[in-house]
Amino acid sequence: MTAQQTRSFADTGLARLIALVLAALIAYLLWSNWTDDFRQLMEGREAAMPVISESQPAKPVNPALEKCLEQRIGDVDRMKQEGILTDAQYDAFKGRAMDLCAAQNPG
Repeated sequence: MTAQQTRSFADTGLARLIALVLAALIAYLLWSNWTDDFRQLMEGREAAMPVISESQPAKPVNPALEKCLEQRIGDVDRMKQEGILTDAQYDAFKGRAMDLCAAQNPG
């Protein structure tokens, strides 16, 4: 009454050995590529390649929209600083200001 079970290749010892070797190779590659960066980070030196590149700010596509956003969001920021708005109100007012400017200045 014993049924002969067939094992797929993924269940064999050879497949597990291949997976282990691949995992070890990937770990070695990660370690060898980033070990110098980690060492520099721990020593407080600058990385050879900056993580974030500084690029020129993009020109506004719609100057009228940018001017409106600057003015309206500036007003909302001012109200937040003066304590007129709570954090939840600030988010809502800022969203409405952005929607208003986008509606007034389609682009």
